[in-house]
Amino acid sequence: MSTVPPPLTGLIQLVTARFPALAHLPPATLARTVAVAQYRQMATGEQLFSPETPCGGFPLLLEGRVRVVREAPNGRSITLYTVEAGELCIASAQAMFRHPGLMAHGYAETPITVLVLSPEAVDELLATEADFRKFFFGLISERLSDLMLAVEAIAFLKLDQRIARLLVERGPRVAMTHQAIADQLGVAREMVSRVMRGFSERGWITQSREAIDVADVAALDEVSQG
Repeated sequence: MSTVPPPLTGLIQLVTARFPALAHLPPATLARTVAVAQYRQMATGEQLFSPETPCGGFPLLLEGRVRVVREAPNGRSITLYTVEAGELCIASAQAMFRHPGLMAHGYAETPITVLVLSPEAVDELLATEADFRKFFFGLISERLSDLMLAVEAIAFLKLDQRIARLLVERGPRVAMTHQAIADQLGVAREMVSRVMRGFSERGWITQSREAIDVADVAALDEVSQG
């Protein structure tokens, strides 16, 4: 993990490229906020946060993808959502509010670059900058919608619908094993393999050790819609 940031000017350009709303902040305020933020680079598989080791601030994901999962004592886990560059991770940002939040773990699904704003800096921006308030609560609203979709999928969708939706969203080439898909959906690998075998027999996908290739997006999309 690297903690050495690029020059301030370059870092500000990267922040505003990923989060265009922040470009509306007064230049001096933006520069001061970025200068005191914590810069991190992490490798694939590294843990960004957990219930025991929270992120400690408001994370701006500048590069890569983070997977946020809920882990059970029996070793099973389910993916709550993924965070792409330019999006907010609500499970880590909640640590700023100084009370228990989502009991979740965040892992770098790819190499990531993240800038963590301190709670004090965020408090000041929320109090003084209307554009930042709109940006902050807009991102939270988007992430809550994602969580609601995840709850809906778990509660109401059959497993074949959930797998079809994942393949459509990640396709046309999905670099995941059956075990990785099972971990993401919180089910047994054997159940995933059974559904995938059916998709393969219908000619909707082709499979190899490295990846799953989507051959019929329309058919899988129809399945995902129920």
